Amino acid sequence: MPASDWTNRAVYDLLCKIDRGYQPDEEERVMLDTREELNLWSKKLTYVPRSVGLLRSLRSLDLSDNQISELPPELGTLTTLTSLYLYSTLIKSLPEGIGALRSLQSLRLTYTPITALPESVGQLVSLQMLDLGGTRITALPDSIGRLTNLQWLYLNSTQITALPEWIGNLPALRQLDLDGLTLPEIPRSLALGGLHFVDAVLFTYDKPLVNLHRVTLTEQDISVFLEHPELIPSLYKDQIHVPECRVLFLGDGDSGKTYTIRRIQNGGQKETADHPYPTKETPGVEIADWHVKRDAGDFDIHFWDFGGQELLHSMHRCFLTDQTCYVVTVKSRETKGTQRARYWLRNVTAFASSSPVLLYVNCWDNDDGRRAIDEPRLRKDYPNIVDVVYVSAKEAEDDAFTEKLMRPLIDMAANSEALKRTVNSRWLAVRRAIARENDAGKGKKRHYLTKDQYHDLCQEAGVEDDSAPALLSYFNALGVCFSYHLDAENNELDNYKLLNPVWLTNAVYAVIEEGMVFAQNGTIKLDAIRTLLGNRATDELILKDETGKETVKIPRRRTMPEYVYSKNECRWVVDVAAAHNLCYEVDRETLFFPALCTNNTPAEALGEQKGFPNHAEYRFRYDYLPDSVLHRLMIRCLKKGLAVRSRWLRGMILDVLDTHRAIIRMDDDETLKVEIWYQKDRAAFEVFPMLRTEILSVSDGLNLKAKELVADGRDSFPMIQLVKAYKNRNDDCWGNETGNEFSVKELLGRFFDTDTADCLDIDKDGRLVIGPYPYHRRDKADRALRRAIWEVYGKKCQYCNLPLSYDELQIDHILATNHLKSRDNRTDLYLAELAQRGFDLKKPDYVENYFPSCGKCNRGKSNATRDAVTLREYHAIARENLDKVLTLEEEYKEAFRKSPDEFDL
Repeated sequence: MPASDWTNRAVYDLLCKIDRGYQPDEEERVMLDTREELNLWSKKLTYVPRSVGLLRSLRSLDLSDNQISELPPELGTLTTLTSLYLYSTLIKSLPEGIGALRSLQSLRLTYTPITALPESVGQLVSLQMLDLGGTRITALPDSIGRLTNLQWLYLNSTQITALPEWIGNLPALRQLDLDGLTLPEIPRSLALGGLHFVDAVLFTYDKPLVNLHRVTLTEQDISVFLEHPELIPSLYKDQIHVPECRVLFLGDGDSGKTYTIRRIQNGGQKETADHPYPTKETPGVEIADWHVKRDAGDFDIHFWDFGGQELLHSMHRCFLTDQTCYVVTVKSRETKGTQRARYWLRNVTAFASSSPVLLYVNCWDNDDGRRAIDEPRLRKDYPNIVDVVYVSAKEAEDDAFTEKLMRPLIDMAANSEALKRTVNSRWLAVRRAIARENDAGKGKKRHYLTKDQYHDLCQEAGVEDDSAPALLSYFNALGVCFSYHLDAENNELDNYKLLNPVWLTNAVYAVIEEGMVFAQNGTIKLDAIRTLLGNRATDELILKDETGKETVKIPRRRTMPEYVYSKNECRWVVDVAAAHNLCYEVDRETLFFPALCTNNTPAEALGEQKGFPNHAEYRFRYDYLPDSVLHRLMIRCLKKGLAVRSRWLRGMILDVLDTHRAIIRMDDDETLKVEIWYQKDRAAFEVFPMLRTEILSVSDGLNLKAKELVADGRDSFPMIQLVKAYKNRNDDCWGNETGNEFSVKELLGRFFDTDTADCLDIDKDGRLVIGPYPYHRRDKADRALRRAIWEVYGKKCQYCNLPLSYDELQIDHILATNHLKSRDNRTDLYLAELAQRGFDLKKPDYVENYFPSCGKCNRGKSNATRDAVTLREYHAIARENLDKVLTLEEEYKEAFRKSPDEFDL
């Protein structure tokens, strides 16, 4: 009978007969071979025939609602299968061969007693839906993290007790059902993945979401769900509201931050002769508390007051976190009030973009203060500004100070995410235990806890070790402690410390303020830091020479002068500073602290460079240029052995290859300027691609983008426009300031040689990229190619220029396969350029790398150590002749194809 007339049951019965030895006839074999669907739902089956493997075209197999308890290994031969339904069966495991079903898109195991999945599930590269709802699965194999097409994952009512971190990194995931699970927390990758959290019974696959219906989270920081407050009551059990938040005061020195905080703590009252408020700059960080009473409920504010000295600003980035409130202070008599406000607002935005900011203009001499800043523009550029207030900390009457500053401050804190937070009571118990430990030991504070000590406290409070890092993130944000406990991939470090924030900042501030006398060009030895921090601070640190004679006195300013740091503690302080880019490790005993560089630009950076008559200027313009870009670039240059001639806070001078000098400096207009000076027989493009690569690597690491420009005097030319003009074969462009005419090719040629300029392109995000050059790989033994090269180069050896017969011809690699015997840095830079353009340095078999040579030159020219100038020259010649060689090669091959007997290669 026709294949279409076979019922599902009839097909199953036939398979059972075949299992018992029956030999199907031709018609039955054709039917089995072409069958695409087999629906055996609710047929009271107890087993699956092994002969199911004969269904070579099967696309859908439904075995649901049957009493089958295992699957035959032959199931793995159904390579065309796209749907496999096993729900409401007695299947306890899947065969390892399940991974062979590379076309499988849907796998349903709902309400089966299966307890684990094989690792081979990760080989189901086409899988889009995996339904494990109601199973006894306790964990997901890590191989599922490789399923790049998985869109729907159903884990509802399983026995899973924790979700892997990779689950939020599944690139195609649209719907995740966690209905009924009890979990410690939602993985960070999932919380940041962009899926919408809902509390619902799912009936549709249309919307991208994570379903949290009947889910309980035992350790989760509630801040993840602040945008979904309707979920909080059902998700969290045993939660306690903690009415407190942290407020960081930021601003330049002498802007009145400390004075303002003291007045707030005293209810807004003016100082009196008997009770004056401090006016000196804070030498570090001071933490002060303020209890706010109000009808809607009391809460506590923890004020953090940072020293405003410019050298110390780099320390702030350790503590700029989300779920913190900020007060940016600008004094009204500041002539660049808008600029200084913008500086501090950028710092907050860079590290805590979602946090609220109160912009506070401290009106000295009780002036109006509104001329100090451009409020409309600042509000537009920084939408996280919740209010701008103008009031005099010293002169305002009590009512005015309360109404203008204290009330907006209270409103900002009361509406902040931090104050809405509730935490598990066990977290609160850990926090209290840390506070007790800090006061332990006969009144002597313990300034740090080890990782083991911290985990012991967590266990005593009933918090599992897996949740300990999440607690530390919460404690860091609140300022309870300071720790760097996670690596770049958010894995917990093997060893870390919980540090007292004041103890830590006191040490770092001391190094930055007092370490200048020990530093050379920003570098300082660890032993010098131990000298600074290893003794009780007095008014002065007196240094002596080998004879005991006093050599220098260093004034000492500390928040806590009584703190003394051991050698190990100095190492921990340095490690924290390095982890937050306050310093950079040159080697284990040498640190580079950018803040220890001089603030003065050296005279030699401001004029012409002796011995380098030519120069070219390139610019990287950012929307926001933090000093860490330059500082990271400095340390990269140090580690790569580049000769750093001098450094200052906002720039450096590099001597490169003895033939080039590079001046890299930050300008006030958010521009990183690169000037390359070079000798008459040299070119800027010999070193610029290397510098550009380093600058962009640093920028990418900080998630910063820059517009690139070529500069010539007052004129500047965006690289995107130059590249477009070059590709459109436009010869000229005109200066934006002078109107002078410039050559497009010449402007590009200052920084990129011809090969690289041809590879310049603009990516989909509008950024300048250097694409791979389409090198033409050829076997140098190919007779058509050999003859073409011989003809194009005039039948001469390219090295000695002597006539060369075809029988004598040797095809030589310009850059040999043993090129790694390079003899100078310039050659290494050129090799790096070639590799960036797609040149295979290990097998450089390209027409662009071939020259005709006589045997003597090929053996004796030592091209394994040839310098970069010669290599670049020869490759340029090969490029110029490339089209001729390729055209002639094709002509020779065509002639040979037409008349192989007449045309001899």
